[in-house]
Amino acid sequence: MTYQVLARKYRPRTFAELVGQEHVSRALTHALDQDRLHHAYLFSGTRGCGKTTIARILAKCLNCEQGVSSQPCGVCDSCREIAENRFVDLIEVDAASRTKVEDTRELLDNVQYAPTRGRYKVYLIDEVHMLSAHSFNALLKTLEEPPPHVKFLLATTDPQKLPVTILSRCLQFNLKALPAERIATHLQALLEREMIPFEAPALIQIGRAARGSMRDALSLTDQAIAFSGEQLNEVSVGQMLGNVDRAHVMTLLRALAEGGAQAVLAALDTVAEQSPDELSLLDEVISTLHRLAVAQAVPEREQDAGIDELAGLFQAEQLQLFYDVAVRGRRDLADVPDARAGLEMVLLRMLLFRPEGVLADGPGAQPAKKPSEPTPGSAASAQGSAASPTDLKAMLGGAQSGSQPTPQPPAAPAAARPAVAPQASPQDDGPPWATDDAPAPAPPAASVREHTPTPASAGSPAVDAPVVSQAPVQSGSQQPQPQPEQQPELRSEAEPAPQATSQSRKDPAAWWAQLVERLDAEGVVRNLARNCVLTGRTDNRWHMALRSGHQVLASRERIAALEASVSDYLGRPVTLDIQVDDGASDTPDELAARRHQKRLDEARQALTTDATVCQLISTFGARLEDSSIEPPAVQD
Repeated sequence: MTYQVLARKYRPRTFAELVGQEHVSRALTHALDQDRLHHAYLFSGTRGCGKTTIARILAKCLNCEQGVSSQPCGVCDSCREIAENRFVDLIEVDAASRTKVEDTRELLDNVQYAPTRGRYKVYLIDEVHMLSAHSFNALLKTLEEPPPHVKFLLATTDPQKLPVTILSRCLQFNLKALPAERIATHLQALLEREMIPFEAPALIQIGRAARGSMRDALSLTDQAIAFSGEQLNEVSVGQMLGNVDRAHVMTLLRALAEGGAQAVLAALDTVAEQSPDELSLLDEVISTLHRLAVAQAVPEREQDAGIDELAGLFQAEQLQLFYDVAVRGRRDLADVPDARAGLEMVLLRMLLFRPEGVLADGPGAQPAKKPSEPTPGSAASAQGSAASPTDLKAMLGGAQSGSQPTPQPPAAPAAARPAVAPQASPQDDGPPWATDDAPAPAPPAASVREHTPTPASAGSPAVDAPVVSQAPVQSGSQQPQPQPEQQPELRSEAEPAPQATSQSRKDPAAWWAQLVERLDAEGVVRNLARNCVLTGRTDNRWHMALRSGHQVLASRERIAALEASVSDYLGRPVTLDIQVDDGASDTPDELAARRHQKRLDEARQALTTDATVCQLISTFGARLEDSSIEPPAVQD
């Protein structure tokens, strides 16, 4: 007897045998059982996902001699003839070979005639997107209002090429590409029926190589059976597919985790002895890095103990960086003269750009660490113009009764502190509330202030380094109170003068803009905050003015989200009263636009007065293109 390939031998014959397309089989089953049949169906999806198979099952359900139902008998003449592809009333058309309008007209000339054997005359048009524009136009009227005995079943791998007029006349079903695990599970059931021994990792390899197509998976299984001598194991299937041995990839990644350049290149030399394709090796590295990242984020999804063990050797940010470098390097690998050298450069790039920026076995090596909260002495000075969160919180609420002294960062180096700043006055302590509708809160008691250091830069929107208080604060009472050891406040050269700090505290708009940048709010909620301006407060109720034209942002849910973000930052509940005001100005967005325009004007002025630019203009008759000028980037 002639051998029948697995893809044809195990083609589903009923909706119950379909794999991975439950959403389609469910809809068609209900339509057949309830006799709610459409006259045209469109099935779209990748190759090998079951478009033609579903169309044939549907034709069998429509013409079964036992009646129209979702479960055809499979033994009557109509069912057997459809299964054997010789049913006279099932007209299968390959649109790729019949693209001319004459072919379509010839096909439609027979639509008016009643079926010969079955209940319905079914037209199955495969790859329908290959028809010409004139063919689609000729099909429109018949497709919209066919005779009651005609059903159209269209299949395509590219539905975007179909005219909208065709799509609107059909019921559309999008078939899914099957995941590798689902394909492997189905192959396992088929091989057990065929009594062929196999290894589960081998089936996973076939499922991934099929890329969502069950037909491709069955064809690869036929090839693997012939290649391995009817015993599917991981090694033989990997050799057939040209995959790199997984053990070599794990060795290479373990060397990357250790961070030694010598160990990485030695591991690559070992892999190169197997003569792998460099692009395939890099693909395996990318795939394994993805599995490691998933194993770290969702451990229960990974069943491989080796992957779990290797994932514990990497930091999360390392995996993200390595994955990005590998994907970018894959694009460049085809352009390098030596693929092996290109692969080595990709691996070395992973090492040199890893977190901490050093090799593990080099001088000054340090272990990679997860990102932590920046220390006040480094992060604040690096940001340049941003006040520290501690200073901002002191600005917001002032000194609270019974609060503990705020921890101060280490003193700045001697070179960075040429001057000593005076202590801030009590009138400057607290947020810059507008005084039109509510008085400013009263300053706290002196006894409380003695134990609460008052940072000189609190409320300043531009502070290069946190201020360290070192001089003890004197109390106004006769009895000296125990005080923590403090140091004189130090100010870096780039820090603004005390007068500028006092002025910024009295500017609610600048203060609100600074607060918005520190809130844990994203998307539309942050957009709402950036278009509001603070006008005053009554107790814990803040009065905000929203720019006209942005009313759509101020929904109840977004205002509640902004209130929660502000309350979380302050550590106390805050209610926002947002009103639309045509005269609202100095919002965070407006202030940012002004700063950008100012930097742009300064950059334009610097270029127009630059000696080199002026010489180029005079020598070559050049001109300065204003649209190409970009202000220098600054850290907010």
